[in-house]
Amino acid sequence: MPRISAYRLRHLSRVYEQEPGRTVPFETVLSQVGIDPAVLGKQDGMVELTAEALAVEHACHVLGDPTFAARAGLATPGAKTLLAYLARASETVRQVLEFAQKYYALEDSDLQFKLTITGEGPVIALQSGVLGGHQAPRHRELLVCGMYMRIRQIAGPDFGPLALVFEENDPEHCKALCEHVDCKVLCGQPASGVRLPVGGLDYPIPTADTALLDHLMAHGDARLEKIPQEASSLSAKVMKLVKSRLPGHLPSGDEVAGELCMTRRTLTRHLAAEGTNYKSLAEAARSDMAKQMLLSESSIAQVAFLLDFADQAAFSVAFKRWTGTTPAQYKRTNG
Repeated sequence: MPRISAYRLRHLSRVYEQEPGRTVPFETVLSQVGIDPAVLGKQDGMVELTAEALAVEHACHVLGDPTFAARAGLATPGAKTLLAYLARASETVRQVLEFAQKYYALEDSDLQFKLTITGEGPVIALQSGVLGGHQAPRHRELLVCGMYMRIRQIAGPDFGPLALVFEENDPEHCKALCEHVDCKVLCGQPASGVRLPVGGLDYPIPTADTALLDHLMAHGDARLEKIPQEASSLSAKVMKLVKSRLPGHLPSGDEVAGELCMTRRTLTRHLAAEGTNYKSLAEAARSDMAKQMLLSESSIAQVAFLLDFADQAAFSVAFKRWTGTTPAQYKRTNG
């Protein structure tokens, strides 16, 4: 399971402690999800990605406020990381994205940035090989709102209009988020991220410093070479294996365990240690592929067949559970 810096948890702790309605200390919140609170006092402290996500989700639950994670993301201060310096020295937003795609592994080895061009403007979406946005929506909101603030800080206040896009189809929650941001918030989208204005990738960065870029990139490349090449997490291997079998037969947990040369009991135990289980991972794989296929020319019946559902009705029920919307509505809205 990827381990990441605890800097986001430290930021979350500072915002949490300022919440007027809090009755439970943040250290207790961490303990309740299995995180040693001592990690907050360590500058080099590390936590597992799934543990961080659980802490974010649980903090929202304890406060009784599902907007807390997004508000914490919006309170993100200006970063002093190598990537932040590279971003400020970049010439355009496109170059900032290229640096993020290359060097963000220095901060989080799992999170990735995917660019999608739409008629309303390019979308920078967040992707994870371990944790789907539908599995931990509040955690994804923390990350997306943090990215939104970084874009504002780097490109300046005149850059826009921007929009926040989220996979979760919860209009009431999106309406609540709109009260905290000065941009559109769209739910039920193909991915979670930030939508830039048309032509926004070519927007010039006001603090560009080309003389500094070569030095920063050389430093970044040197640091990337020192990152240990950790073995892929078991969760990632299971997701990759399931997706490799689809379209077609959905493998059972026993079949996957056999492919990975372990017993089903061992597979279950190791996945539990990573905070997940085979059913959740198989559903995440199917959900990701279903959304991609629905955006193509495939019909709903074809998608149901290719993803090994008994019939179209069974697929529709599962898709509604994953996304909060029906396949037809999703295809009509995003097609």
